[in-house]
Amino acid sequence: MWGRYLGKFAYSPPQPVTMTMAHDLGYDLEEALKREGLNRNDLVALRSPPIEGVPLDITDRLLTCFLSACNQNIDETRKVIKIFYDARRDGPELFNDRDPFSPKIRQCFQNQDYFPLPPTPSGYSVVYHRLSSPKASNYCFDEAVKTYFMLLESCLTTDGPRPGLICLFDMSNVGLTHLLRVKISTIRKFFHYLQDGLPAKLKAIHVLNAVSFFDKVLYIIKPFIHAEILKMLFLHGSNDSLESLYEDWIPRSCLPSDYGGELKSVADLHQEHIRKFESMRPYFLAEERQRNGKGDDDSALIDGASKKMKSLDID
Repeated sequence: MWGRYLGKFAYSPPQPVTMTMAHDLGYDLEEALKREGLNRNDLVALRSPPIEGVPLDITDRLLTCFLSACNQNIDETRKVIKIFYDARRDGPELFNDRDPFSPKIRQCFQNQDYFPLPPTPSGYSVVYHRLSSPKASNYCFDEAVKTYFMLLESCLTTDGPRPGLICLFDMSNVGLTHLLRVKISTIRKFFHYLQDGLPAKLKAIHVLNAVSFFDKVLYIIKPFIHAEILKMLFLHGSNDSLESLYEDWIPRSCLPSDYGGELKSVADLHQEHIRKFESMRPYFLAEERQRNGKGDDDSALIDGASKKMKSLDID
């Protein structure tokens, strides 16, 4: 797209963003680069040429998460970054209006539990989710997915890039009536983003207190799940021992007391994380402005820049 213009203009690619911006993640970049063995030169390479539809002021912290998730493969990383932003533009109902103080988001906080758990000894990030209320009337599927994605970003801003991500779901309060509130279009967008556009490397999905009708759940979601992701799915019934979970994936030291762990209860951890969500309000609002080309610094998307370039009379 840009190559035909380079003969006429001395194009200088955007320089790495090092300052802290409102739409930036909050982890220690230098520590993360060293911990994950990542090269700063690769961050420069990801910016040139710019990626269509991606904000020019995408930060080094976010680029680092993508680079780690894609095993430092530059071409693959660039593809995933584009999917990340395309998915957000194609799913405004899931990625816009993420103010933690808005009534719809607060309603989710009141009826669902979300929080990251400490990284495992293997360095994996862990995110936890369950319905705290069994009433299907309290469950709004789009808003539930939106707040789950907010959880993933809160985990990234704390943990930064990690060798893997474990998703932990508890189905103890899920009933058949909840399935009636599920939207197929949202399921498709959820798994597309989770599998193809997430700046993290999915390692496992553990389902605790798996319901007897999980086959019906699987029937709904299976068309949208990659085969390799299905192999990462582990079910734990309400009467099953969790020893395999403790030994192979998440030790007791990283689990809530509700599951025989050494941490606080789910309810306490959730209340603590609500405060984390609230503290991230400037980030969620700024990220939406930046992504839609409405940043405080008038940051532009590369597709907008390319239109301006094409409008020039080039000999």
